[in-house]
Amino acid sequence: MTEWQDILKRLENDGGKLYEAYQGTSAQVRDDAIIIYFSDEETKKYANGLRQKLIKKLPELWKHKPIELKVGTPPAQETPEPAAQPTTAKSNRSHQSKTNALINPLQALDQTGSGDNTQPALEAAAKAEKTCSPIYKQLTEKTKQLAEETLEVNFLWRVRVGGMRGFQELLLPVLHPVYGVPYIPASSLKGAVRAWAKQNGESPTEINRLFGTLDNGVGCVQFFDAFPTKPCLSVDMANPQWPWVGNTVQYKPEPHALLSMEKPNILIGLAKTSRSQKDSNDVQTVKQWLEKALGAGIGSRVSAGYGRTKLSAGLPHYSSHSFQIWSQGMYGATPPAKENDYKGEVEFRPTAVRGILSYWFRAFALGLYSPQVCQQLENQVLGNLSQEGKVRIGVESQQKPSPNEICAYQGTILLEAKSADHLHLMEKLLCFASHVSGVGRGSRRPLHWNKPRMRGCHWELSYNILPCNQQQWKGLIQEIKETFQRIQQAGQPPQRQTPGNENNRYQDVLNNDAQIYLVPSAGMTHPQKIQNWQQQGNTPAVRGEALEVLYDNRFKGETKNKQIDRKEGNALVGGKLGIPSYVWIQSNFPENDPYQVVSVFGAGNPQRAEFIKALPKNSIQVYP
Repeated sequence: MTEWQDILKRLENDGGKLYEAYQGTSAQVRDDAIIIYFSDEETKKYANGLRQKLIKKLPELWKHKPIELKVGTPPAQETPEPAAQPTTAKSNRSHQSKTNALINPLQALDQTGSGDNTQPALEAAAKAEKTCSPIYKQLTEKTKQLAEETLEVNFLWRVRVGGMRGFQELLLPVLHPVYGVPYIPASSLKGAVRAWAKQNGESPTEINRLFGTLDNGVGCVQFFDAFPTKPCLSVDMANPQWPWVGNTVQYKPEPHALLSMEKPNILIGLAKTSRSQKDSNDVQTVKQWLEKALGAGIGSRVSAGYGRTKLSAGLPHYSSHSFQIWSQGMYGATPPAKENDYKGEVEFRPTAVRGILSYWFRAFALGLYSPQVCQQLENQVLGNLSQEGKVRIGVESQQKPSPNEICAYQGTILLEAKSADHLHLMEKLLCFASHVSGVGRGSRRPLHWNKPRMRGCHWELSYNILPCNQQQWKGLIQEIKETFQRIQQAGQPPQRQTPGNENNRYQDVLNNDAQIYLVPSAGMTHPQKIQNWQQQGNTPAVRGEALEVLYDNRFKGETKNKQIDRKEGNALVGGKLGIPSYVWIQSNFPENDPYQVVSVFGAGNPQRAEFIKALPKNSIQVYP
């Protein structure tokens, strides 16, 4: 082809080994790759060693295309039909789409990265990556050819190896500068393995020998950049709902779209360097360390469930907890288009588990410490963007068969901590949270049908369901407070924290203005026994005693009745759109003794006090 001949002429003018390697070749430039044809295998191998130098000489439009070297001649090219002039805007768009059939995520971001809303650009990048299978195939083959040992790993959930600032100061994942696809740089892999080896007592001398140092140069083992074996990029969502604003925690959802690799399958290559002894086991040693390091996690947000290949503890104190959940569905960047539509991109999000534990951590801590001390303690224990915490939370889950209206999962939660007290605190908070709230969307209500859609969530730790017993509940709450005190001694009692009002909704606090009740609900039906939620899910047997009371018009969340053009409900008890309810209700099913836990915050409010009076007479107060 003419373009390739022009490139060869430029190489000839420059002289040197590059022209010597590629002279006499022919090339086929396709949408998905550049294929260069050689007369014999020896010449091809020689040219392969100069591939990177060739890429630098290519036109900009070609630099992001993968290059494939073959022995043979190009297939006969068909004579293209004369291009018809587009007669409409629609046909013009069709012509353009064929011209730009293959663009990688980096190119897609460059083309669409403008405007105030970043999500369309991220969606375009994820869509473009779906066409990159040929690139991944070539990179997989290249790694297998060059590496001495390979490790193919599947990640449990999402992976995000942070990279560069893009438009709108958006933090993008690492996208390869040549191929434009997501990957894990060799330096990130090497850093993760080195850190794991140090934390797990491997010899510093051996670590430096294998990985090298700034003073002594390269080590004995080389890491290759690691690429997915197939498309996996998708739009993700981070949505902090309760940020610190000064000395208060306010309800202020701020969704941020981002890109991450979703359950990627990634191939990692390792090879000896010239410093390694010929018969050594250096590569095998590093491969074993690498497997263990990836189990503990790589990339950002590991403490929230990202970047793990398995639930493998990386901290000295840990415990596993099996769970089941039935919910109205968790969604990331693509929720259902309508409230009663179940077609959104549903996924179990480990960040929701971390979020609910963080919520109840604050609820207890703000009742024990000043806001300043609480914020410092939260950063110390749970970490933040610039500070590693004392604990990590990992989740492995799988979806269970269930009626179309609900999403059901089962799995394991791994709690890790740097000290026994920190682990004990998280274990007790997990037990508490699973009894008083759901997780993710609808966490303040038990699971039920509220026409025209599902509402609420039910989850339980499979082995640990507390009975409806006042002493055991008081003991759990006291144990949590005492563990907080062992970690951080409380000083003067903090000032009274209120949950706020319609204009400023603040974090719920377990202080003397909060009350928790156990409400026996004989005959209440477990979610797994419901076959048809639209027929059975709105009955008293599913709602339970406490939710029946809350759904009285005096207390339920405020909504607008379109039929009579009037607002109904009570925003200061059940909340309303944009104002989370002041009342949490969760169903529990110990053997033959079902009950609900009702938590009321700001119980001194007259309307919430009226709700408490309306609870069944046999309700048992366990807090204060």
